[in-house]
Amino acid sequence: MANQNQCHFTGRIGKLEIRYTQDKNPISVFSLAISKSRKDNSGQWIDDTTWINCKAFKQIAEYINNYAQKGTFVRITAAYQENKWTDKSGQQRISPEFLVNDVEILGNRKEKKPQESQGRTGIPTTNPIHQADFEDEDIPF
Repeated sequence: MANQNQCHFTGRIGKLEIRYTQDKNPISVFSLAISKSRKDNSGQWIDDTTWINCKAFKQIAEYINNYAQKGTFVRITAAYQENKWTDKSGQQRISPEFLVNDVEILGNRKEKKPQESQGRTGIPTTNPIHQADFEDEDIPF
């Protein structure tokens, strides 16, 4: 049976950091803003943004570190995972996160690196979608 724990998201990267294991393997930890627009009762457009926590490992983490930055528009495929832990007051907590299996960079607000991708094949670093659809004011961070 195929893996049924698979999620697809399109959004903009928020906080982005790279970490390394003791074996020097990279881990990219980032938040992803998933936005949708809707009309309220008065007919005004309201942007609703949901933030999700994502984590990528090894080659995918290197790729994200080399070609993405805050505000980069990406599409990811990820697996859902829950981290269970106990806080200082003894309360059980659950922290959801998404483990990235694949990433496609759809566009950067600003180019981080001038050269084309030399990373994973099949993942463009240029924008195949119309980037003009998004203005800086549309991004909630």
